[in-house]
Amino acid sequence: MKKRGIVLMMTLVLITVLMGLVSLILTQSSRITRLGENSFSQSTSMLLVSDLERQLPTLLASVTGAEQLDLAFRIPLQLETKKGDFTLQARLASPYKRVNINLLLTNDGKVNDPYVTLFTKLFAVYPIADADIFLKLIFDTIDLDTAERGVDTEIVLTRPDFKNGPIASEHQFYIILERYIELTGDTTILSIAWDKYIGYEGDKMDFNAVNPEVLSLMIPSIAPERVRALTLYRTKAYTTKEEAIAVEPLLAPLFDTYFFIYKPGTSYNLICDVRLQQNFRKEHVKFFYNLTTKKVQYVEFI
Repeated sequence: MKKRGIVLMMTLVLITVLMGLVSLILTQSSRITRLGENSFSQSTSMLLVSDLERQLPTLLASVTGAEQLDLAFRIPLQLETKKGDFTLQARLASPYKRVNINLLLTNDGKVNDPYVTLFTKLFAVYPIADADIFLKLIFDTIDLDTAERGVDTEIVLTRPDFKNGPIASEHQFYIILERYIELTGDTTILSIAWDKYIGYEGDKMDFNAVNPEVLSLMIPSIAPERVRALTLYRTKAYTTKEEAIAVEPLLAPLFDTYFFIYKPGTSYNLICDVRLQQNFRKEHVKFFYNLTTKKVQYVEFI
């Protein structure tokens, strides 16, 4: 316990020091400073995103492995003008914390049994009227053909604006939920906390970022407090799969199928959530930033 307390204290000290460095780097960005002195619109917000794209390689230069990446997720990026009339708050997060729903099918359009098994476990916890119809709606969305796997499960046949292919967003997923309810009349599917279980990115989940709900679903025999100790309350990042398995042996048969540990040079998208405020006007922007290419890939105004 004493050793764990020392590790936690050292981590907090390091975070405090890095937060100071982050503020210094952001303050030295002339464009961010100018934007803080002038009113902004969506176009000026894009300029700020562009400037952050230039600053992030410096801010993330120390990310050489899982531990440093974990620290980057814990450190808020903050900037405020001396007058206090402009503030910037940004946080980095991992998109690889939930099950990518697109992995229910393999690249060649076949049912991916390990991932279907996870959904079977989910529906055991949250029983719905017809899991088979729901899964067929997902399969018919992900594959590009218009052959129906069930009755009325090919949404694009009745909604030409609906696009087949990988499910890319919560909006598209909720259209699938709407169709399921139309076909079954079962609204209990809305009681599932989908935002905790499913995502839309990655071939595997980053074990250091995985949601406790997902881990509980995978290994229901682990006590909830044990799951939280492995996820929310851990004091350091796991640097290898062997280290994680040594802490929890039940991970051994699952790890390579579902998880990875970040290594230098690995392509990794970060979610950057930016909130700007100019006096009483607010702007909320999210974008992906790739650690390898050092480029912003997608910008969304919320």
